This record gives sequence, structure tokens and C-alpha cells, in this order.
Amino acid sequence: MLTVEMKGWGLSLDKKIGISQGAAIWEFNRNANSYWNADLRQPYRYARITPAEPKPGQKVEVILLQSPSAPEDTWVNKGQGVVSIYDGD
Repeated sequence: MLTVEMKGWGLSLDKKIGISQGAAIWEFNRNANSYWNADLRQPYRYARITPAEPKPGQKVEVILLQSPSAPEDTWVNKGQGVVSIYDGD
């Protein structure tokens, strides 16, 4: 589990899917979070977190994805947040 505190909101992530190029792909906790694109057609259910193995209190970069293999032009960069809980399993 990973919890990231953003400015004005928090992001709860349940399961680490994998690590690539220094970033980890995490699946949302679907009971806690939802993010929809502007036309409300496709939910974003994954987040790319950099660095891949953050420590509590560390700043991370958060990018939202529609799927683990989503093309980069569909990513939504939400900026930086601070890790409040991290359990890498």
C-alpha cells in the first residue's frame, strides 16, 4: 500500500504492478479514489510513482494512467506529493 498526500487531496494506492525505468506502477484503491478525464469516458485507475521505492516523508512525482500500458500522450501529470504510508508489497 502507498498513500501520497497531494495539495488538497490524497491518493491511496493498493497494489504495486511493477517497476520500470525508476518508476513504479500502482493500482488505485478503488474504494478510496477515482479520477476521470474531462469527457468522463475513461477512468484513471493507475499511478506512475517516481522514485519507485519511496520512503515515508519523501516527495514523489505522480502521473495518472488509464492502464499500466497507456500511451504517454494520455498520462495526466498531477505533480508532486509526499508519501505518508509505504509498504512495497
